Amino acid sequence: MPTTALPDEERTDPPSSRRGSRSPRSQVVVGILAYVVTLVVTGLVVTGGSARSGPPAPSASPPPPVSAPASRPHAAAPPMSDEIPPIPDVGKVAQLDPVRQESRVKARDNGQSVRYGDHSVWVFADTVLRKPAAFLSNTAVSTSDLDASDGITLTAGDLSGTGDGTVHDEFLPWSTGEKAFEKSHAGNCVGSPYCAVTFGLWPGPVIADEANHRVLVFYQKLCRGGAAGEPCSQRYGQDLGTGIAAVDMTTYEVTRLTPVNGPAVRSIEGSDPTLFFPSGAMYASEAVLAGGDVYVYGDCTGDSRCRVARVPLARLTDRSSWRFFGGRDDEYRPIWSADPADAVATVRAGAAGNSVFYDPALKAWMNVYMEYGSHELDAQVGGAPYGPWSDPFTLADTDAGNFGANYAAFAHPEYAEKGGLVQYVTYYQQSTGAQRLLRITLSP
Repeated sequence: MPTTALPDEERTDPPSSRRGSRSPRSQVVVGILAYVVTLVVTGLVVTGGSARSGPPAPSASPPPPVSAPASRPHAAAPPMSDEIPPIPDVGKVAQLDPVRQESRVKARDNGQSVRYGDHSVWVFADTVLRKPAAFLSNTAVSTSDLDASDGITLTAGDLSGTGDGTVHDEFLPWSTGEKAFEKSHAGNCVGSPYCAVTFGLWPGPVIADEANHRVLVFYQKLCRGGAAGEPCSQRYGQDLGTGIAAVDMTTYEVTRLTPVNGPAVRSIEGSDPTLFFPSGAMYASEAVLAGGDVYVYGDCTGDSRCRVARVPLARLTDRSSWRFFGGRDDEYRPIWSADPADAVATVRAGAAGNSVFYDPALKAWMNVYMEYGSHELDAQVGGAPYGPWSDPFTLADTDAGNFGANYAAFAHPEYAEKGGLVQYVTYYQQSTGAQRLLRITLSP
């Protein structure tokens, strides 16, 4: 049966079937904007068209829900330690064919995923489509292809993994206030700093909440465009805050959750009740579910180190339940504070974020990332989701292609083999718009 809304959730309009120093998340737009500029120069993007594609063609019947247990408690948290595990040896690294995507997809960055039931659910940020040309700030898809040894196939057009095989529109919904703001500033707004401004929603980490039949997507909200020199016309757009969306995996309805017991967050259109954190905090670099707790990474510094928050999954929307890692006391016990200002930067992240997961074969937590401007895929091993973490070590050198930087490197542990000794990692190759796929073999 479809999941009903929890008391602290607010449903926004469903889809119309429809980043001084920069934080790692804010840097991701450098690549995609450069890529879009290249496309415009080469005549591959139709300028002056709609920034969003139209609604999909109606389907004869609703897609079936992704198969998952009817209800099961969350698995026990993996082991946690106050010691740094040994750094593994990196063996063979194989460059596989790029991720196979639906034919209308020309390029899309980010690319974080999670297993839900018998599917892997993927979310992407800026997406360039062809025939007809369109530029979307987010898209999503799921696949039943859980064997990456011969590559990964993401040719479905929607979250059900079925659909009609065509990507149509953004999956994160827009609020009534956002739509009204865009409409009122689309024309006849001379003198306003927000003329022609559009909103963007960049999805980031994604976790599976199978007990409640849903997938949770952490996202960043931003605004783009407007008159030269005005706030949203900055080179990277303007960060407006971060939120969390829930995807009902029985109906595929998407809800932007509403936090309670936290500070009100304002956006350019007014108060936005769906934002958990204001601009600058950016708790949307990574998130991982360990037992009944969610560890969320963000508020990253200019040297690519991020802070860590922890919250029980059952109280995810209660901001007063969030605790922030403040280091360790004199007896080396972790300190968790209710004040975000007490958080200390620890784990490293890269352009667009990082991936944190437990590797059973290594008996270690792993953090995988790629710093912006680097073609090197790096990692750390840690004793717990909040550390302590090892010094970075190199997993692989990546192929830069003909120009530009690679970024948005993410591990996909749902595809791991040999108990975690074989891991699969994707990264966005700016010169081609492809999601490149690496197979990395480790040994303890």
